Amino acid sequence: MNPPTIALALVLGLAGALFLAWRRPAMRAVTLCLAALYVLILAAPLSSLGTIGESERYVVWDPLVSFQDIGGVERSENFGVMLDDGRVIRYSPTEPTVAERAETAEMEAPNAEVLHVHEGSDGALVVTDTEGAPVDPGSESEQTAVETIGQELEWIAQQAEEGPWSLTDGLALQERVLNTLLFVPIGIAAFFAFSSWPARLLFGPALSLTIESTQWALASGRSVDTGDLLVNGVGSLVGTLVSLMSVAIAGLFDRRSRTRPPTLAEHDRP
Repeated sequence: MNPPTIALALVLGLAGALFLAWRRPAMRAVTLCLAALYVLILAAPLSSLGTIGESERYVVWDPLVSFQDIGGVERSENFGVMLDDGRVIRYSPTEPTVAERAETAEMEAPNAEVLHVHEGSDGALVVTDTEGAPVDPGSESEQTAVETIGQELEWIAQQAEEGPWSLTDGLALQERVLNTLLFVPIGIAAFFAFSSWPARLLFGPALSLTIESTQWALASGRSVDTGDLLVNGVGSLVGTLVSLMSVAIAGLFDRRSRTRPPTLAEHDRP
């Protein structure tokens, strides 16, 4: 999920709304079927049918809680990695002091082997032990430490380059955007299904409330999040705005077609 994908989704939504604006099909039954499909898929997916009633019911009442991780995970310049064999590799941009080495040793298990990695003056990674002595270059420990920390640094750089749309740091943002886009079709369908504005505006939020309430009632491990109600309502409102835009565009083309001069074939037609 990234800005081009979001733009494409909105363009497709506008195209669908334009089709509905010109064709004006009977939308009420279609809208109700679409709403039922949303409830079945979002409130009670097949993967959770076997766990109905087995989990505690949990409600996130603060809608802003789910937005706190959108900025990504703050990372310290210093970090550590534990290998499968129990060894610990600690990284810091500069060479750790004696006190920092001692503090790290106290934090880890008594018999754990701790290797420290820092950047040398030439930018290369330098590996030392707990006492500060360099680890033999080319040894298995040195190669493992350099390779492990090198991969971590590359991954961190990649996340920083991708910014808020990365697959890890941007997961919270992408989830919110997806939940918003999911309800754009609902807003479009409700606009053409109902003639009253209260029904058009409230259908999407009411459907979202139904989904969240069903999740709470089923107790299948899915928490009820008021933040979802918020973004779903925004998505439905976006669908309403897209529908208004499509009606305006369709009306503009209709007026132009009625006011254009007749073609030669139309003029000579008996």
